[in-house]
Formats: sequence, structure tokens, C-alpha cells
Amino acid sequence: MILNAHPWVVEVQATLESKGDAHDALAMSAYMKNHFPFLGIKKPRLRALTQPLFSKESYPALEEAPLCISQLFDLEHREYHMVALELFKKIEKRLTPEHLPWIKTLLQSKSWWDTVDFLATHGVGILRQKYPDQTTPVVESWIYDDAMWINRTAIICQVLYRKQTDVLLLEEAILQHLSSKEFFLRKAIGWSLRAYAQENHKWVLAFVEAHRDNLSGLSIREALKHFK
Repeated sequence: MILNAHPWVVEVQATLESKGDAHDALAMSAYMKNHFPFLGIKKPRLRALTQPLFSKESYPALEEAPLCISQLFDLEHREYHMVALELFKKIEKRLTPEHLPWIKTLLQSKSWWDTVDFLATHGVGILRQKYPDQTTPVVESWIYDDAMWINRTAIICQVLYRKQTDVLLLEEAILQHLSSKEFFLRKAIGWSLRAYAQENHKWVLAFVEAHRDNLSGLSIREALKHFK
């Protein structure tokens, strides 16, 4: 329960709190390595239950949406975090670089690959493309952050924007974590290289060959997955 919860957040809770299945909740939590409890509402039903809340007349205005998203992330069950991401999607194209500190707090709240990857690509990625001059110094600083999920964000935030990839930023992010033992960083390196290979496969091949001795096997396999 959140004190002074936004009315829309209260409505989300009222819509979902009694709709779960206990057996599904256990299975869904196990799939996520038991990092989060679930109500037990699978995605198709979650989407159907919350669809009325996302009509133009119902969901919060841009000025109120960040508060609602943050409050949903403060709740325990993972389904609320998924609803938060749906609301984020509604406002993502209207965000500005001033929202980056807030996005960083979300990235470090209830962190796991599902929420982090969405925020990295939809939030940070979109801002990178729209406001490169303002956002590049921020993303560059995230390369050296102490938090692993922030490092992962810096590595993968450009994966959906291949032609507009800032190659120097991508290279800096990868090189800083080239020898990392962290699975999620190794996976991120491979994913980012594989994505950029669709735009410039020669650069990716040359990069992998130049750093093969330091890249993990996982990163190399991911990077070259679609090469014949």
C-alpha cells in the first residue's frame, strides 16, 4: 500500500489485486529466478484487464505520469511494474533529457533484465536519438557507474537505432567492460554488437577479431549469431 497514491495507481491496484492465480504466480516468480513475487496474471490477461485504464480519457497526463510510474515500481508484485512500463510507453516520445535522472532511478528500482532492457531501449534509446548532444555525456558517465544495470543500459541503449548508432560511444561502453565476468554485461556486449552488425557487419567482425582474446565466449557467440 502506498500512502498518498495517485488515483490512477489506486485504480490499477483495485483492478488487479484479486485477479491473480496462485499457481501461475509461483511459476512466474520461478521464471524470474524468484527475484519478485507475482500476482499470477499472465500478459494477455494483464493487457485485457488494464486496457480500459489506458484509454485517452483515463491514463495520467505527462506531468503526472512519472509519479504514477514510480509509485507502481514501489509496489511489490511484478505485474504492477509491467503496467508502469505500459504507461511509460505512452509518454516515451514526449520525454526530454531532463527526465534522465528519473529514468536512472527506475533502472535501479526492482532491477532485472525485463524492466532494464525496456527502459534502456525505449527510454534512454529514444532520448539518445532525439537529443544526442544533451544525452551523450550522461550515457558516457553511465559507462563508468558503479551499478551494473546502469552499465548495461549504456551498452544496449542504441540497439534499436542501428543507422544512428554513435559508434565511438558504443565502442567505449564495450571496451570498458570487455573483461567483465558479469553475465548480463557479457550478454549486453554481444547483443549490441549483433544489432550494429545489421548496419556495419565489417566493423563488428573487425572488432571481434581485434578483441577476441578478451571478449567472453558468450559475447562472441551473441555478436556473431547471424553470421554465416
